[in-house]
Amino acid sequence: MKRTPVIRRLEIRYRDLDPYGHVNNAVYLEFFETLQFAYWRRLAENLGVELETGDLPGARHVVAENRVRYVSPVFLDDELYGAASISSVGNRSYTMEYELRVGKGFEEGELAAEGSAAHVFYDPEAGSSRPRPDWFLSAVAELEGVPEADLLR
Repeated sequence: MKRTPVIRRLEIRYRDLDPYGHVNNAVYLEFFETLQFAYWRRLAENLGVELETGDLPGARHVVAENRVRYVSPVFLDDELYGAASISSVGNRSYTMEYELRVGKGFEEGELAAEGSAAHVFYDPEAGSSRPRPDWFLSAVAELEGVPEADLLR
C-alpha cells in the first residue's frame, strides 16, 4: 500500500476464530468494513459533516466486488492493525485498498492480508448507480495527500 491515511487497531474476538484457532477467512471482510467506516469518519471530519447511517451525505454506495489475499494466519492473541486507502476514483465508483498487519504497530507489523473493494455510488430511490458527488474527488485527494489526477481512472 502506497498511502495509509487511516490506520486502526482491530479487535480479534473469540467468535472470529475457526476450528483451527485462527481468524476465519470471512472475518477479514468485516475488518475491511471496519476500516472503510474509519476512512469515511475521517473524511467526514475533514469535510466538517456528519455521517448518515454510515455514509457521507450524497455518497451512498454499494460494494460491487471484494478481493482478499491471505498471507499468514491471525490468532486470538495477535495485535492486529489495519490501514485503508482509496487508490482510484471513477465517474460512478471508487476502489479502496486494505492491509492487515500483525505486530506492535502497523508500520512494524508483518503483512497478514491485503485486499480491495470496488464501491459503486448508489441511489436507493432509483435503485441504480449514480455519478460520484462533485466534492468526492477533491476531498479524497486531500486526505490521501495526492493530486486529483493521481486518483482518476
